[in-house]
Amino acid sequence: MGDDIRPLLHRISGAVSGGRVHNLTAEAAEKLFGMLLEGDGTDAQIAMFLASMRVKGTTAEELVGAARAARARIEFPKLPVNCVVVATSRHGKRHSPPMVLAAAAAAAAAGVPILLQSGPSLIGGGVTPGEVWQRMIGPLLGDANYAEEQLAEFGLACWQPTLADSGWQRMQRIEDETGIRGIPDVVCKLVLPEGCAVLAAALPGPVLGMAGDAFESLGHSQCMIVQGVEGSVDPSVVETTRGLRLLNGVKAPVRMRPSDFARCEKGEPGISHEDPIEAAVIATQQALLASTGPEACSAVLGASLLISLVSPDANLATCMGRAVDALESGAAAHLLQKLKKA
Repeated sequence: MGDDIRPLLHRISGAVSGGRVHNLTAEAAEKLFGMLLEGDGTDAQIAMFLASMRVKGTTAEELVGAARAARARIEFPKLPVNCVVVATSRHGKRHSPPMVLAAAAAAAAAGVPILLQSGPSLIGGGVTPGEVWQRMIGPLLGDANYAEEQLAEFGLACWQPTLADSGWQRMQRIEDETGIRGIPDVVCKLVLPEGCAVLAAALPGPVLGMAGDAFESLGHSQCMIVQGVEGSVDPSVVETTRGLRLLNGVKAPVRMRPSDFARCEKGEPGISHEDPIEAAVIATQQALLASTGPEACSAVLGASLLISLVSPDANLATCMGRAVDALESGAAAHLLQKLKKA
């Protein structure tokens, strides 16, 4: 199979070797990514693939092809009506704790089922929502049936879809060994149940249009891509958070200004413990128990985005009111307690 991989690698390797640079079609990217996930090719060829894609940049077509190859290998849970899937990154957050678990609990307590997709941090990365889930709730699994059961019972679940895929484990091992970050992490955020509503994170920069094109090509009609704090899905409680919304083929910019909702804080949620995962747990608990402060503010803003995804006719202030009620009533905290005991 190495002979089949070489011509495809040759098309993109000019980005590293100094030759002419070519982009792959969606079909070629699906073929190449699929072969690498199947175990074909050497570790050196995967490293060349990662380096070439990082240097030349990835197109929407290449992302779509790679995502199709990855999706074909995974069994996804069946989602309840109006469920939102949150697609996160292995990069995690280094300077402030991830707050999306608190936001997801608030949205779920407000009646919007949430499936978090997350995994442990890459080597040298920050804290991920999956690591907070492991510390607060229990093991992070790759079992679609278990995630489906949690969604049915609690309206909230967290899983790592690529956990049971040996091809992904090899890809991510080589990514960690080489330190070349790029297409695997981006494609992970596209490995989603077919047609689901999705909230996804994006790094700062001119990537929103490409990301929107990729999600649209993959059949997602309800999608929001946010450039949150440190490239996460957490909206800033200090500055404007930018993003893109895709609704039934129509793309529109997202601009969330905390000051518009009288929720502007002086700083983002902070690190209050030497163990960064424990710090994230403390911040999540503060968000669930307090009505003010940056942690509660982040949870409210994040939950309102999740609720708005399946309530497109409601304004953001209305969605925010539902999130506040879920937090201040204690319903969100109670939901996480029930999950921990399950």
